[in-house]
Amino acid sequence: MPGTGVNLGPLHRSDPAFLGPYRLLGRLAAGGMGRVYLAARPDGGGLAAVKTLLAEGTVTEADRVRFAREVTVAQRVAAAHTARVLDADPHAARPWLATEYVAAPSLGELVARRGPADPAAVTRIARDCATALDALHAAGVVHRDLKPQNILLSSDGVRLIDFGISHATDLTRTKVTLGTIAYIAPEQARGEPATPAGDMYALGVTLCTLATGRPPYAEIGDPVRLLALVSRGKVDLDGVPDSLLPVVRACLELDPAHRPGPADLRALAEERAAVPWPPGPDTSHLPDGWAALVSDYWYQGRDLERQVRAEARPTTDPTPARRVAGLTPRGWKAAGTFVSSLGALILVGLGGLLVIITIVAVVIAVVAG
Repeated sequence: MPGTGVNLGPLHRSDPAFLGPYRLLGRLAAGGMGRVYLAARPDGGGLAAVKTLLAEGTVTEADRVRFAREVTVAQRVAAAHTARVLDADPHAARPWLATEYVAAPSLGELVARRGPADPAAVTRIARDCATALDALHAAGVVHRDLKPQNILLSSDGVRLIDFGISHATDLTRTKVTLGTIAYIAPEQARGEPATPAGDMYALGVTLCTLATGRPPYAEIGDPVRLLALVSRGKVDLDGVPDSLLPVVRACLELDPAHRPGPADLRALAEERAAVPWPPGPDTSHLPDGWAALVSDYWYQGRDLERQVRAEARPTTDPTPARRVAGLTPRGWKAAGTFVSSLGALILVGLGGLLVIITIVAVVIAVVAG
């Protein structure tokens, strides 16, 4: 797709043309755990994001159980804070999950492409993420993998994606997993169960990245050493603005019992706001570069959805044509055109024959005279 917004890669030869009834249009994201495709919805209703598990690996029964669990968890969360689940088939040869497509960049992409956000924007994002986590936790869902890449930001607010899955059994496979390790809570790094308090810690680490524009730990490249740092809570707070430190430090308490819940963090974020926030979603609080990228995504997503809907619209009347004497109205029209053309051809032929007879008669008369 042209433009500076949606990063849609082409399909490869190894990619299927369809996943279930969804026609794949291109790649949105890829990692060690699977792939996400942009797809056309079968009902002509626009776009969908279709995630498939382990696109280039062998799908084990344990993989299917974990994927089915993700589907179940996703269906329990209010669509206002995530992408609504449309359909899924964890038992397919290549398990897939289809959700509505949200044309929005992730916080990770915003930082990578447009740099860090100012303290006011980070504080408001903290408030909005706390609201989204409050909805997840109220539904009995722990995100388990909260990080900038799993938080989308649109003009309608934040959307949390890829929740409910633990990557603890896959700590050394890919760079994507290194990114996951950097945002988990110390107790998760020590192998303890994931809890809502772990999501709050991950949010605090995420806010550090948004404010500084860099990962929360030094680039080690070794998951074991990184895991050791995470287990001790050695987050680098250098460069985090003073106005944000109370919010960040509250989330980064080593004792999970001392961390604020989502409602408490929301109240703290609103208390730290320099000016009152207007009600409802908007992008006026974002840095110019962030707001421009959010808008680029929205416009390009709208244009692509219009294109997909137009392609799905029937070009002819799908109602079966009524037949008369074995012919449809189109058939009778074609027959009439043929008869008219044949009649015209006969008249032209008779006229030509008359001219020839006249010429022959004149020649005979001249010779006889």
